Formats: sequence, C-alpha cells, structure tokens
Amino acid sequence: MPITSILYRRGRSGTSTILGTLIFVGIMFTAVIPMLLVMKQADTIHEIRKVEVGRMDEEHSREDIDFYAYTLPVKPDDIHVKIENRGDAPVKIVRVWINDVEHQPQDVNIQSMATMVLGPFTVTLQDLTSYTVKVVTEKGNVFSSEAGTLYYSSSTAGWYTPSLGICVHIENLKGKYQILIRINLGVEPLDEHSYTSTFLEHGEIEEIFWVASPGTYYLTIKKDKPGLGFVLDVIPRYHDEPIDVLWPASKPITDVYVSGIFS
Repeated sequence: MPITSILYRRGRSGTSTILGTLIFVGIMFTAVIPMLLVMKQADTIHEIRKVEVGRMDEEHSREDIDFYAYTLPVKPDDIHVKIENRGDAPVKIVRVWINDVEHQPQDVNIQSMATMVLGPFTVTLQDLTSYTVKVVTEKGNVFSSEAGTLYYSSSTAGWYTPSLGICVHIENLKGKYQILIRINLGVEPLDEHSYTSTFLEHGEIEEIFWVASPGTYYLTIKKDKPGLGFVLDVIPRYHDEPIDVLWPASKPITDVYVSGIFS
C-alpha cells in the first residue's frame, strides 16, 4: 500500500478522534456540567432551608409564657389578659381568641421575664356560657389560659372558674411524706386537703389540692427524718406556712416548690 494512502487514513482517523473529543467536551459543557451545577445549587438551597427550619423550631420551642384571663366587677363584659414571658427571648402576641372570636392587639412585644396586661376585650354576656381564652404568638405557638375555662352565670356571682388550687412540688430523693392544708389555724385539716404517702416514694412528688374559693391557706409538710424510722417531722419552714390563692390577682393554681432534704 502506498505510504501516502496510509498517511491519509491516519490523518482522517486523527481528525475523527479530535472531532469526537470536541463533541464530547461540548456535551459536557452544554448538558452535564450545568446539570451538576443545578444539582449542587439545589443541595445548597436544601441545606440552607434545613438550617432555617431548625432555627425556627428552636425559636418556636424557646417561647414560654404563662397567662390568665380575668374580669373586673366594674365592667363584667370586659375580659383582661395578663401575660408573663418566662422565656429568654421576646414574645410577640398577634392574636387573642375568645371562643371563636378573634382579637388582634396592636404591637404587643413582651420582653423576657416581663409582664403585660392586654385588653380589655369586650364579649357578649350570655347566661350559663363558657368562655375559652387563647393567645397566639408570631412564631405560631398557641397558649391557653392558666385559669382554664371561664364561666358566667347571672344567678351566682357572675364570673367564676372551677380551677382554683394549690399544687405542691417536692424535690425528693426518697422518703415518706404527709402534706396537710388547713383552711385556718383553728381548724383541723379536711380530708380533701391532706395527703400521706403509703411507701417510700422516689422521684419528684406532685400533688394538687383543689380549693373552693380564693384566700389564704396554711400548708404543713412532714417527712420521715433519717434515724427516726417512720416518725414524721416537719420540713423546716413548712409548718402552717401561709399560701395565698388570690385569683384573679394571681394565677388560679398556686405552685409551691419544696426541697425534701433536711438541712
């Protein structure tokens, strides 16, 4: 075969290889690489969104408020809402719901550990009707009144709530306890205002005692003292300790926190 023919065929083969490579590179730049860039961008956006959602969830969970709804005798068709921000970040209240009626307070930002009273919110009084009050924050949390449902009855004193009480929390390792609540210092404890554990309890003790009306009650807490067997001795300070249930001036449920360790 002539040398010129061989060189010609090799030249055509080399040209085809170069053209094929150029076509492949062109396809990579026009299709595959942009697709990879789009996928990378989508992954980046997804990760950013995950971080944002995580931050929103964290901020959502950090909101911690206590609030209760109450009325005043001077204008019984007005409901007031007292809110305490117990969290470590400001809270913005965007809506107050009373039953199915929405109220929108203006520019309500409550700083950490601050208290604010919202309202009054006027309602239509209906005899033997219940009123449920909730608040909604800007981050979407919904909180219900600590007082529970409010009731109105024209045949009684007007507004009332059945949820008045004293909740005793004892930080306890183990022990046998007796909790007594007196209506006054001259009367023996009523059965419904006493509690005695029947065995050595482990972990925190939480007992709630419902009371019929606001007022001052007297709390005594006893525990078996080390070395005395099951002889109950008063935990210091909690011997007829006055505990106030002052609804609506304070929460309807008064919390009492006690250390179960003798000093």
